[in-house]
Amino acid sequence: MSVELKEDYYSEFVTEIVFERKGRNTDLINVPNQLELIGKGRSAFVFKIKDEGRAIKVFYPPFEHIAQDEARNYKKVEGIPYYPTVYMSGKNYIVMDYIEGKTFSQCLIEGLRLTEDHVNQVNEALVAAKNKGLNPSDVHLHNLLVTKDNKVHLIDIARFFAEERLFQWDDLKKGYFTHYHRFYFPKKVPKWLMNVVAKIYHSIKK
Repeated sequence: MSVELKEDYYSEFVTEIVFERKGRNTDLINVPNQLELIGKGRSAFVFKIKDEGRAIKVFYPPFEHIAQDEARNYKKVEGIPYYPTVYMSGKNYIVMDYIEGKTFSQCLIEGLRLTEDHVNQVNEALVAAKNKGLNPSDVHLHNLLVTKDNKVHLIDIARFFAEERLFQWDDLKKGYFTHYHRFYFPKKVPKWLMNVVAKIYHSIKK
């Protein structure tokens, strides 16, 4: 399939997706059968494209412009194994590798062990991005993935161009080495507790 036809193919998916804004939330009203919802963030929904090893991230109003920012950042880290490859992007979507794995957040909730090697891989990924002229920001438990073969991947890198330096990863890393291996750290961290800690953290960092 040619690039032009492929672009039309993906664009058709996007035009069939219907969003509805409800207060501060955005809901999905219609999704084409070829797509399977696998995630939702603050500005986009992510779908697995059935019968393909790819995913499509679709930004909903008023965040459509972020698609091009994120696609530009992925282009800069192209070839670095810690980041998914982007195959195509449109005014409000990105087509990229589908990476099967668990987020660091899911690992904590489900009691899956996070190792020092996982932490080191994140460090290497961030250094590699810096070497490409990016400023890694907004690195958190939900955009760090661990695959079955214990490889770490970073997703959601739209803010890697931000001028300000954010310290989430430094703080998470400090928390890992200070508390994670202690006897009092729970084997499984309840989701509600993680949400409470996140709210307290963000209120302190404002």
